[in-house]
Amino acid sequence: MIVMTDAAANISAGSFGASAPAEASDAFAYDVKKRLARLRIVSRLCSVIGAVLLAAVALLAISATVAPRFMGLQSYAIVSGSMEPSFPVGSLVYAEPIEPETLAVGDVAVFWRNDEVVIHRVEENLYEDRELITRGDANEGIDAHPAQYDNVVGRTVNQIPGIGYFVMALASLPGKLVLGWIVLMGAAFSIIGTAIASLARQ
Repeated sequence: MIVMTDAAANISAGSFGASAPAEASDAFAYDVKKRLARLRIVSRLCSVIGAVLLAAVALLAISATVAPRFMGLQSYAIVSGSMEPSFPVGSLVYAEPIEPETLAVGDVAVFWRNDEVVIHRVEENLYEDRELITRGDANEGIDAHPAQYDNVVGRTVNQIPGIGYFVMALASLPGKLVLGWIVLMGAAFSIIGTAIASLARQ
């Protein structure tokens, strides 16, 4: 038979009482670690979203304006279906300057007509009359009026489907507002991500 003295009982009770604060401290530390891990995930997510939004706007702007001018090209958005399926609506077309005399049958010419830019295929080059007979790929007949040499801008060399919508949006006030909102959202997400990351490190 084992008899526990009062001193031993007091020591034993004291040791059990001390374990409760230790367990509470461990639980608190674990909870803090979980919260910090969540903050880091949110921080990375916000930073990625912000970077993607800003990069997308920058890439579209470069594709539509900066890159063509750097390469000596002009860019035009396809707004009608007269050249489908070769040039779908919403495509961004790049054109190089060219002498009208060098345009061959089958080339796609860019020219002015009635204060509008037209992008149609050359059906015939009338050198003596200094005119081009043109037709849209989706149209049944040739254009009613020939394109004058003096109105020819160039010849298409490439296109990017879908990017033309971005250019068309920039031409309208609602489009500019939406673009500005996207830029602000991208910047806001980046700032929030940085702030949360700083908070998680403290």
